Amino acid sequence: MTEQLNLITGLTEHERKKLFSWVASLPEEQIIEIFQDGVKRSFQLKGERPDLSGRITKYCAFVMAARKGGWDTIKGKGYRVADQEQYEDFTHLRRAAAATLVTRGRKPVLRRKILAYWGEVKALKSDGMGFRVIAGYLQSKRKLKVSATYLSKLWKEVEKND
Repeated sequence: MTEQLNLITGLTEHERKKLFSWVASLPEEQIIEIFQDGVKRSFQLKGERPDLSGRITKYCAFVMAARKGGWDTIKGKGYRVADQEQYEDFTHLRRAAAATLVTRGRKPVLRRKILAYWGEVKALKSDGMGFRVIAGYLQSKRKLKVSATYLSKLWKEVEKND
């Protein structure tokens, strides 16, 4: 039966439990709207799938109504049933999540490793070598795979402070 519910609702048992928790946290007016939409959807679902029992039809209809009510988009579950305003809400949430990852992230490991050999990079650069040659040197001698573009960017950041 669980497999059948997964196929009809498009959600796993764990996701359905999260959905019900989300519904319980909503204002009562919104819960009533979801229930009303669930009743409508149960009649539609019964027409499409007459082989299902009444209990399963009503349960699946309620889950589908809650998804349509915003759980998929607002809770970051994707674009599965997003209306335009929900799509815009999801876009703002996605941008905010990406911004927090960027701000709270630790310094990249590659940057730390390159800065550990920064004396060699400066010496090679002062000898007139380009960033491609320096990147090749770091790859062969220090086992650091780095692009010339990244070295150039790092050079501008580090050397402007000196």
